[in-house]
Amino acid sequence: MRITVAGALAALALLAPAAGAAQSGAYVATLGRDTVAVESYTWAPGSLTGTSVVRTPRTLVRSYEMTQAPDGTPQRFHMMARRPDGVVMQEVTYDYSQDDSVLVTIKRDTLTRRFAVAARGRPNPFFEDMFAPWGAVVRRATGDSTVLVAGRQTLKFGVARTPGASRFTWPQWGTAVVQTDARGNVTGLDFTGTTTKFVVTRVGSVDVQKLAASFAAREQSGAGLGELSPRDTARAEVGGAHVLVDYSRPSARGRTIFGGIVPWGQVWRTGANAATQLVTDRDLDIGGAAVPAGTYTLWTIPGPTGWKLVINKQHGQWGTVYDPAQDLARVDLATAALPQPVERFTFEIVPAANGGTLAYAWGDTRAVVPVKVK
Repeated sequence: MRITVAGALAALALLAPAAGAAQSGAYVATLGRDTVAVESYTWAPGSLTGTSVVRTPRTLVRSYEMTQAPDGTPQRFHMMARRPDGVVMQEVTYDYSQDDSVLVTIKRDTLTRRFAVAARGRPNPFFEDMFAPWGAVVRRATGDSTVLVAGRQTLKFGVARTPGASRFTWPQWGTAVVQTDARGNVTGLDFTGTTTKFVVTRVGSVDVQKLAASFAAREQSGAGLGELSPRDTARAEVGGAHVLVDYSRPSARGRTIFGGIVPWGQVWRTGANAATQLVTDRDLDIGGAAVPAGTYTLWTIPGPTGWKLVINKQHGQWGTVYDPAQDLARVDLATAALPQPVERFTFEIVPAANGGTLAYAWGDTRAVVPVKVK
C-alpha cells in the first residue's frame, strides 16, 4: 500500500491552515508517488526545533533543536532518533563552542563516540532529509560557496542564487534547489537533481506522531518502504565464464524514468547508490569490445536516438564518481519498449548457445548488449 501527499493528509485530516503562526509549519517529502518523510518545525528567536518521521529503511521519529547566536551562527545542534514505540536508537550532538572545530558526539545503544571536525566559521550541519534547517543554511550562505559539516567531514557546496531560490551543489550529491520566502523560510525543496531525488512541499501542519503510528503499522504488515534501492546481484555462466553484476535496484514510483529522472545524454550510474560492478573470471567480448577478466563498473549514456554502455576500469567507488579517463570501452546498447513497465530496476544475464546477453529493464525500456567468451 502506498501513501501519497494528498492521501496521507486528506485521509488523516492532518493538513491545517498556518493561521497566526508565520514561524511554524510542516513539510511533506515525496519520492514519486510515495511519501518518504514528514516534518513539523518552529522557528523562535535563537532556536529552531522540529520533529520528523522518516519511513526508510524503517520508521523513525526524530526530534531536533538548533540554538543560534543573533547573527544565525549555530551554537549547538541536537537530534534524537526513536522508534515509534519510544525506544531511543541514536542521539547526535554538534557542539560549536570551539572556533576552529565542531565537536560531535554520537550515542547508539551503549556506545558513545566523540570526535572533532576541523572547521572554521562554525558551519551548519548537513542533513539532507531534515528540511527546515536548510533555511538556516540559506540565510548564512554568502558568495558562491558554503561549507557544511557532515559526520567526520566538511563538504564544500557551490551556491547559486536566483530570486526566491538557492542552488546548492556538491559534485558527489548533485544540486538541490531550496525555495524560500522573503523571511528566509523554506517553502519547498527540489532534490531531483541529487542522488536523493525527493521533492519537498511545505504545508500548514502535520501530526507527526499520528503519521508515525500509521507508517509503523504499514511496516509491520509488510507494506513499509524498506530500503529505497536495495543491493542485488545477477549471476550466470556464459560460455564457461562466470559473470556477475552487483547493483542497486531503484523503483519507478510513478516517475518518468529515461528522459526524466535519468536525463538524456548524461552518464548514468546504471542503478543507484554504489557504482554498478561487472565481474568476470574469463576474457569477454561485450558488444564488440574486448574485456579482460577482472572487475569493472558499468555506466549508461541514454539518448532518444541511441544508447551507449560504458565499461570503466575503476571500481569500488560511489555511483556519482565517474572518471572518463578510466573508460575501457563504450559500446552500443539495443533498446526496446516493454509491453508492461518494470517497477524495480532489474539486471539479467541470459546465457545462449554461442554466448549470451547482458540486459537490464526499468520503466518501459529494456536495454541489451551481446556477450561472448573470447
